[in-house]
Amino acid sequence: MGLKDLLGRLAGPQSYGDAMGRQAWEGGSALANMVFISHGAGPSGRPAAIFDSAEEMRAAGFRPRYAEITEIVLGSLSREEQLLLRSLQTAMVSFAFIVNSNGALQNMQRDNTSKFRNGLGPSLLRSMVQSGLYDKIEVAQTQLLSYANAVGSASASAVLNLEKPGAGDLLEHFILKAVTAVLTPHSYVFARSGPTGFDVAAIPVVQETLKSIAAATLHYKW
Repeated sequence: MGLKDLLGRLAGPQSYGDAMGRQAWEGGSALANMVFISHGAGPSGRPAAIFDSAEEMRAAGFRPRYAEITEIVLGSLSREEQLLLRSLQTAMVSFAFIVNSNGALQNMQRDNTSKFRNGLGPSLLRSMVQSGLYDKIEVAQTQLLSYANAVGSASASAVLNLEKPGAGDLLEHFILKAVTAVLTPHSYVFARSGPTGFDVAAIPVVQETLKSIAAATLHYKW
């Protein structure tokens, strides 16, 4: 047994979960930024929705916020936009948490799944606080659980629709839930694909996470 294998076995699934918690924050946050960049706004009173493209969004009477993928400058955002971005950050980090949890459940033995989650959850919550998204662990936990507990009530048939991300899946449910948490005089919609589509970020977040968990589980026989 090599040194790397020995260290992996000694660290165990909980330490691995701790590392994946930090990665879940990074991946979820990046996905949230892409979903935000894909958004468009229109008059109030219209339900949040996900369109296939910015062109469909315009045809429905909504104005895309961005024309291309770019860095989000917080100082350039209105108060309402800042609230939307914050809400999407919580939603997409929670989405990444569910992806990790499901990956462990699908691959690991039951006791190792519990150990993995015991490392994943606290690590992710610390990242949410250290990033400045929330001031306290308790508040971050409440927000994360509000999404985790909503999984059972979601009508989604899959965590992510790989052929059409954000269509009939948990990702769509979480994006729309994030919008309802924002009190705004505008209606918000999002573009799935195209120059500012969020699909290019959503698919890697899920595929790379599941691949990593499956590989680690097989390698260390968790």
